[in-house]
Amino acid sequence: MRSLLLICIALVAISALSVVWLRHVHRLSYVALQQAQEQRDRLNIEWGQLLLEQSTWAIHHRVEVEASKRLGMIVPQPERIIVLRGQ
Repeated sequence: MRSLLLICIALVAISALSVVWLRHVHRLSYVALQQAQEQRDRLNIEWGQLLLEQSTWAIHHRVEVEASKRLGMIVPQPERIIVLRGQ
């Protein structure tokens, strides 16, 4: 009878330690999940900003200004434009 009582106490102790360990693992996993969600949110914000910047750079006028400023390109006069016709 005494050995059965000791076995039950040991099983209860093992069960209690298992619960504590699993709660700890759960907390660590939850913290990792929150960090991943925060990183996802930051990356989504950065992605939106990059899309906005890309659309700004793609505006025709902006491209023309940058081409003339950085590369010294100019829009040719109409009389200097030659149209080639294919066969």
